[in-house]
Amino acid sequence: MKNWTQLIHQSSTIMLTGLLLLGSMAWAEKKPMNYPPFKTANGFNRLVQNISGFTPVSGWMANRILKREVGRYVTGNLRTRLTLYSASDLWGGKARQIQMSGQQVLLDDFIPLSEFNIENNKESPIFISKSNRPILLKPMTLTMKARMSEADINRLLTSEKGRKLLTNLKVAIPPFGKHYLDVINPSVLLADNRITIESILNKHDRPIESGLPVKISGQITAKKSRLHLSDLELQIEGFQDTRNIERLVETYFGQIVNLNHIKVDRHKVKVAITQSEIRDRQLYLQADIKVEPKPEALTKYQASHSKKPAS
Repeated sequence: MKNWTQLIHQSSTIMLTGLLLLGSMAWAEKKPMNYPPFKTANGFNRLVQNISGFTPVSGWMANRILKREVGRYVTGNLRTRLTLYSASDLWGGKARQIQMSGQQVLLDDFIPLSEFNIENNKESPIFISKSNRPILLKPMTLTMKARMSEADINRLLTSEKGRKLLTNLKVAIPPFGKHYLDVINPSVLLADNRITIESILNKHDRPIESGLPVKISGQITAKKSRLHLSDLELQIEGFQDTRNIERLVETYFGQIVNLNHIKVDRHKVKVAITQSEIRDRQLYLQADIKVEPKPEALTKYQASHSKKPAS
């Protein structure tokens, strides 16, 4: 009788354990996850790697490395998060989602932001090579949200890189032809859904005393990768008719404030600004960013690693 009792107890334990495992697998499969455009570990493998601690430990290590690497380009209060399929997928260069956010940060020692958030879209997971010079094996689409205060913009314009951008600008002024101009001592005011810029406009390398005080006011509008000024109001000391110059300002402002200046080695980056708004002396921006490997770089990588196109 005692043996029968032990047998029933053991059988019940095995059945309960089996039900728990099956339930866990079913739960793991039911978690919302878009089907990735590449092969990943199946539900059972993901479950085993989670239970064994392989995935949690790998994720912890990867997040520390990610924060260190991103910290080379972003300084300030930075937060990063890498969401995995499994540890084995991570070591294969695959991950579900990357998220980065921060407050009072400086991008590339140049662009100050009061707040930013960037993450890849769920239908566009990460697949990157494991080489010394990583390259994306599948295109990736990200969404970026950013907030710049009035002080942030003034800090950007008066920085060393900002001054270089506003120096020796090549401008075609009809009917006088091409000129090289400097924008000196710019300052920005954000109010009433308008941006107002005051500066001194001067010929390149001329004494500042020979420059003309300029005041530009307009509404910020977005078109593809550029920010434009519309509904312009322009004041230049000594000028009555400024219509031609207003058209020039509209043209060159869009060329300077162009987010497609972003460069990533061996990749193409396309930026589309989807929202721009001035509110409470802050500039709010939202953009979609598509990053894809250059065809020649991807072909070279695949040839050197004897790989067929990623599947």
